[in-house]
Amino acid sequence: MKKTVYFIISLIFVFLSGFLSRQYFNPHDFIEHLKHQPEVSVVMSTFNREHALPTAIESILQQTFKDFEFIIIDDGSTDRTWKIIQNYAKKDSRIKPLKNEINQGLIYSLNRGLDKARGKYIARMDDDDKSVSYRLERQVWAMNENPDIVVLGGDIYRSDIEPGKPLTPPRLSSPDEIALSTYFTSGVVHPTVMMRRDFLNKHHLRYNPKYLYAEDSGLWKDILNKGGKITKINEKLLYFGYVKNVERPPSYHRIQNESYKQIQLEKIKPFWEDVPYNWLSMYVSTEHKCLIYQKMIESNEKLKILNQTVLKKAYDFSCVKNKILKDDIFVSHPNWTDWIRFKDKKNFYRVDIPEETGKIIREDNETVTIKWDHYGTEVFIKENDGNQLKYQKGIQ
Repeated sequence: MKKTVYFIISLIFVFLSGFLSRQYFNPHDFIEHLKHQPEVSVVMSTFNREHALPTAIESILQQTFKDFEFIIIDDGSTDRTWKIIQNYAKKDSRIKPLKNEINQGLIYSLNRGLDKARGKYIARMDDDDKSVSYRLERQVWAMNENPDIVVLGGDIYRSDIEPGKPLTPPRLSSPDEIALSTYFTSGVVHPTVMMRRDFLNKHHLRYNPKYLYAEDSGLWKDILNKGGKITKINEKLLYFGYVKNVERPPSYHRIQNESYKQIQLEKIKPFWEDVPYNWLSMYVSTEHKCLIYQKMIESNEKLKILNQTVLKKAYDFSCVKNKILKDDIFVSHPNWTDWIRFKDKKNFYRVDIPEETGKIIREDNETVTIKWDHYGTEVFIKENDGNQLKYQKGIQ
């Protein structure tokens, strides 16, 4: 009898030792694990954002869905950021503060947050955004009802008006359409997403450092390659870029675009081995997109990587229905390149994304000032006899 008891105790000890050594860095983490496991882990990294942080934090703490932990990583800030996080953590135990002693970058910090997360779902949040109060509630509802979805995003606001919470079930986009969109955009807006933690852990997926400033697109690529489905709720769940005057490194957009071009190249190569690299971009021109679409449609007949019906429908929309006209003007913007089509002498819309509209409010021989519905007021330089516009600056 004693031998049996000793044997059982030994087995338990061996199990716990292995469990602790593989799963946790220290006993404190094991104790944390024994506590209530939240449904959602919200992960946010921040660096020197003392002016923006309270808005982002409070938008999560005021969620109608309450069962979450909020992991905030201070990436070596030198202002009051860490103090602000600590003060909030004292008031709300759901906040789990982490600190990098030196600045390590967003990818390192987010991966640290993913490793620390204990929730069934992981929700991303950025420190210059503001979540709608019912964001987590709607996303948890949708994820619970759609267990095949791995990543769930949402639409974004550009204004500060929050409508009443929808009472009907969330309406999702087609995962096949989102999968195709990742060949030319990020597919879903990063700080709106909710992800299944068990899928990430099962396939050992994390943000890849080689995709600097395009880490989300890199992760979506890896998830899709592992058979995961990505979609979004067709509801606005986040005020994107809510806090203004957020500084980025001067080389941010250039590096981001180069990272994305590498992701795009890896995704398109199975369809077109020799796709011209100089055609690729986060904001690929409509002409090049249409030529790439044609190659993808041809190759996909055999490869069957994408939904062929969705692929042809996208081609028809971008390249047939929205065929470039002689009066369209090509625009080079920091966040995209596209043609704009005039509805009259002053008002126009983007050919590829018709809901993005603008109006000319000032024009001279050299520049055009545009007031966008989404981007605010910006100044563009005229090129090629006015047939092209190149971004010069934004106006507050």
